[in-house]
Amino acid sequence: MPKSNYCLIDPNGGAIKVQITANNGIRTGSIFILWEIQQGKWVKKEKFQAITGDDGLDEFILLEKPQDIENDSLAWSINACSLVPSVQRGEFTIVILQDTLNRWKKLSSRIVPSCSHGKQLTFGNHVIFKHLINDSLTTSALWKDIE
Repeated sequence: MPKSNYCLIDPNGGAIKVQITANNGIRTGSIFILWEIQQGKWVKKEKFQAITGDDGLDEFILLEKPQDIENDSLAWSINACSLVPSVQRGEFTIVILQDTLNRWKKLSSRIVPSCSHGKQLTFGNHVIFKHLINDSLTTSALWKDIE
């Protein structure tokens, strides 16, 4: 799986599912926004909230069809704190799945404040969707058609 800000998806595949996880008693409240570039400006298409509870997991499914999100960017902002006073570090993971296949994954290890102190760590990132090339199409004879 590439470690980049590009997520390769199948435009003819199923819906795109996004998961966020946090470990060690870390609680998160997140906002995810799917952006599309239109006439040189980013325009908001969808917005989701995700909250990791006791199980440390939340997920949602993008409403946009995979064929309609080429070059769109999914951005997120995560607020996190530790419910366990002795826990000061947490692991956060964002996973993008399509048809049960992991298409992209981002792992982050962060120092987080205690929730009891009324403070939160805020951090974010983004990923841009690109369409996979259909590998069932052969390209071996393309050179024959060059004029």
